[in-house]
Amino acid sequence: MSKHSCFPKLARPCRWSSLGALLLGVILFSSADSCAREVRRTPLIIKDGGTPENPAVFDGNGMVIDLGEDISAAAWEVAGDIWTLRSLPEKRVPIIAGQYAALFVDEQPISVPRNLQAEAAQPDRKSRCYFTAEQLRPGQAGFSEGGALYFRWPEGKVPGKSRIILPPKEGVSAVSIACSHVIVRNITAKYASNDGFNIHGRWVGIVLEDIKALCNGDEGISAHDTVEMTVRRAEVAWNGSASGGIADVNQCVTSYEECVVHDNAGAAFHFSGKNHSVIRSHIYRQKRDFDVAKETMLGTSGIRWDRE
Repeated sequence: MSKHSCFPKLARPCRWSSLGALLLGVILFSSADSCAREVRRTPLIIKDGGTPENPAVFDGNGMVIDLGEDISAAAWEVAGDIWTLRSLPEKRVPIIAGQYAALFVDEQPISVPRNLQAEAAQPDRKSRCYFTAEQLRPGQAGFSEGGALYFRWPEGKVPGKSRIILPPKEGVSAVSIACSHVIVRNITAKYASNDGFNIHGRWVGIVLEDIKALCNGDEGISAHDTVEMTVRRAEVAWNGSASGGIADVNQCVTSYEECVVHDNAGAAFHFSGKNHSVIRSHIYRQKRDFDVAKETMLGTSGIRWDRE
């Protein structure tokens, strides 16, 4: 692990494909891995599915979808551990409080807490009332009336040695799946403003395998509507959602097998869909393991939760 990346090496050798060549944004060469790793700077939308008998396969072969912008060298105003950026980069606007990460310091999400007392006095500004810079705790951010972004540095991070990463404009997911009967594997999704892997609709037969969802503004993985999905051997970490690193909602049916979930801002798993299962998975450095809505069905087996 280098000082420039919080992500572990791929567990398997990199492979090249003609599809990867078509989607190539930037190639990074790692002497440690002795291979080329594709890094894509734009979102990926998967629309071509197969059949129940012959599902389509999208193998990223180690592709990294990185939507973050390094703003460490921006015109920050420094007052102790409080840093302020008066002018946001193009297409960025203040985000709502209480749900997403505003930015990241290396891998760590910087949350935007809701100022409920201020909201009570201004009910027309729900989720748009922010704490002042002086009121913030380490690892929190806010916005001024004029649109400036400010944050208090998180504990354990050192200015000049850590990168400040800004996600793209609101609502952008790294990977969106819009088809049925597809297997998606070997992709790392990071620094999206919304979800790492986002699935909306009536799609069924979706399988995610050997994927990583790291450092996204909302959830790492999120299924909605009536999606039916299985996730195997995923790592979901450092995502900024107040709900969970994984959040499956509405009437979806999902299952997770042999996954590792850690260091997310919310719970490890948030379920408010129809039916969910988690088996043989490892949870650590999470304040909560499961957040389950009333009348949502959840089955678990073989869960290891290390609370420290």
